[in-house]
Formats: sequence, C-alpha cells, structure tokens
Amino acid sequence: MQLQRSICPELKDTRCIFDRISTTDGPGHLQLNREDIRAEAIIFTSAALEGVAAFLSPFVDNIIQHPGVYAELRAEIDNAEACGLLSSPVAKYEETCKLSFFMACVLETLRHDAPAQTILPRYVSADGIFAHNTFIPGGTEIAASPFIIHRDRNVFGEDADEFRPQRWLEDLAKRERMERFGMWFGYGDRECPGKNFAFLEVQKIGLELFRRFEIQSATPEKRFRHERWAVAMFWNHWLQFKEL
Repeated sequence: MQLQRSICPELKDTRCIFDRISTTDGPGHLQLNREDIRAEAIIFTSAALEGVAAFLSPFVDNIIQHPGVYAELRAEIDNAEACGLLSSPVAKYEETCKLSFFMACVLETLRHDAPAQTILPRYVSADGIFAHNTFIPGGTEIAASPFIIHRDRNVFGEDADEFRPQRWLEDLAKRERMERFGMWFGYGDRECPGKNFAFLEVQKIGLELFRRFEIQSATPEKRFRHERWAVAMFWNHWLQFKEL
C-alpha cells in the first residue's frame, strides 16, 4: 500500500487494514510479525479468488472419473429439468439444495478434496485443556489437518479414501455426524465468514456446468497435477465441453 501511495497521490489518505498492523507496542495496533503478515496476506488474496476454483476442479474431475456417479447426477438434473424444478437461465440456490444427489456430490468433494488445506492453528487458552486424557498447557499452538480429519474411518467409513457421494444419503444420523466433523470452512468461532456465499457460488456454478454441458477429460490417460497447499492448487486440467 505504501508503494501504491507513492505512485498514486490520490491514495495518500486511503486507509486499509494494514495501516493498523505494527510490530511495535501501542494501543490500537495488531501485534503481528513479518511472518504473521505474510500468512494473513495469503489468506486475504487466496480465499476469495482461489476457493471456488479449488472446489470446481476436483468436483468436475471426481464426477467424470466415476461413470456411475456421473450417470446418477445426470439423471437427477434431467428429471428436475423435466419437472420444471430448475429456473432459467440459471437455477436458484434454493433449487440446487433440493437435489439430493447433487448435494451429496458437493459435500463429498468438500470432504475428499477440501479447497482449504491449511491446518488453521489455534493457541490453547491460559488454563490449558484436556484432550483424549492428555493435558495441553495454555499457550500451546495446536492445529488439525482437514485432509487427515476427513479420512477418519471412524467417522466417514472404511472407504474414506474413496470418492463416494452415496455415503451422504445412507443414514441421517451418520450424515449429521460427518457434517459435524467437516472442516471445509474451518471450525468454531473462526469459521470462514464467507461460508454461505461460497456455498451459493459452488452450487449454482457446479449445477449449471453439468446442466448445460457433457464434460469429459481431454487427456484421460493423464490426470491433472494436484498439490495441497494452503489452498488446493491444480495444473493441466484439460476438459472437453459439449453443449447439451
């Protein structure tokens, strides 16, 4: 921001959140060091810009790589279209929520390939806590990996490593428990404030992609490159779209 102000005089009096960041003591300042600032900058720039893309790539890929899933999703969308349950030209968010198998595909993608892969660290409060009969002193930094949590066989089943949307439709109590362990938007008081808007985006875009196009991989012999950084990243994801 300082560089921008030196280039653009009209920005001289423009305030932003980074003006309150300081590594010195003083009232009204956020006490962050250089590494903290770098981490916050990554979150600010990547969460909104990359989150939806980080969902859509595995969402599409997992579906087209599983013909049975693709056929069931295609049948549900076609049936909803034939029954007049989808608005045009774009389905409403509320309408996407009523498509049970589609929503199962959304939740399974969030579980199997969560867009946010960061471990979201927290500091233990001053009094400390007991976890699984182990005392963790106050001030200890702790974290949990979404990748590991979402593959817990005690929660998601013995096939937790597999992409299988049907697991979300088998039992209501099991579904509620799986959702309780879902870390796709963080957890607790610091859960992503953009969660509801993110669901609106991914559900409307995800539905319209399969409503409007027949999709297949342009390079079926070679999957795309997938790296789990703070946000899931993808390269060389080549697809062919045929308008329906």
